[in-house]
Amino acid sequence: MLSQVRSIYRKRRNLKWMYIEERRNPHPLAWRKRIRAWRMGFLSGSYLYLDLDHHDPSDYINDRMRFLRLSALNGPYAEILHNKLLFGEVFRRHPDVVPETYALVRQKRVWPMSDVERVSSVDGILDLLSRKGKLVIKKTRGFGGSDCTILEDRGGDVAFSGRVVSRDEARERLGSRRELIVSEYVQQASYAREIYPASANSVRMLTMVDDETEEPFLARAVHRFGGGGKMVDNVSQGGVAAIIGPDDDRLGIGVQIDEAGHPRNIECHPDTGARITGVQIPHWQQVVDRVLELAREHPYMPYIGWDVIVTEDGLRILEGNSNSGVLFTQFHGPLLADPRVRRFFERRGIIPSAS
Repeated sequence: MLSQVRSIYRKRRNLKWMYIEERRNPHPLAWRKRIRAWRMGFLSGSYLYLDLDHHDPSDYINDRMRFLRLSALNGPYAEILHNKLLFGEVFRRHPDVVPETYALVRQKRVWPMSDVERVSSVDGILDLLSRKGKLVIKKTRGFGGSDCTILEDRGGDVAFSGRVVSRDEARERLGSRRELIVSEYVQQASYAREIYPASANSVRMLTMVDDETEEPFLARAVHRFGGGGKMVDNVSQGGVAAIIGPDDDRLGIGVQIDEAGHPRNIECHPDTGARITGVQIPHWQQVVDRVLELAREHPYMPYIGWDVIVTEDGLRILEGNSNSGVLFTQFHGPLLADPRVRRFFERRGIIPSAS
């Protein structure tokens, strides 16, 4: 009985999220097409972004599947990926790839979380910032980059994602937040900074388990770059998504959403003019191997969307996602075109079986 109540609650919550996302869509769509999109399980924005007037919708994971079914793939362990604090605690046994979490902050109370740097007060956070130069604060839950803020030391003042305030105001802002974690700032490799320096440009690496071999595989890798002066690499906020081929270490074609909501292919970043297509990603095979190794070490979560920063000497994993957004990962082609992906979703009841 309790499990049924929880299931109903989750579905109502996720339907609410779908409604909110639909209301946020800034691009007009004719009612006839909007109703068609809804019937097929897509939000109107997704219908535009994926150009479903010219592609077979049945080859794509739709929004209804994402919001109502994908979160169940990892069962109770999905909470590890939903909660950023919990993710850091579970994956801290991999210190080579997980950024250091320094503290948990809730209403001016600060709990130390690190053996490397003990931080137990708001002033302690600001002192740490003066030593490190940059820190990251983010809510324990959130998505789309809206929950993440870059703190920068500005010679006594503090910048919150570029907005400079006094130390006193910074103290008030940090203490007034409901709940957030303070973590290490990760410096991305030079190729990513050259393409777009204002944001941390991450790679979404989607791993699943091949039911035939019981081994994890990389279903899709898409490199995101910020845009429009934003400090987040969110494609819906002016950013760019570039595909990385399964057997290649170079960036493929980039996709950006135009003002009408349609995808357009680009080879250079529209803000910086820097080349995207063809740019080599350093030690990419090492990055892939390490992410697959992590997926192998945590088999109780068969479906993970990893947010990875490629650094000069390796990689850092910012977070994992259980209800991974499948929109921008399908800009360059439908996920279900891969037989392993289709089989994965069929056997778990996400999509109907073809047989």
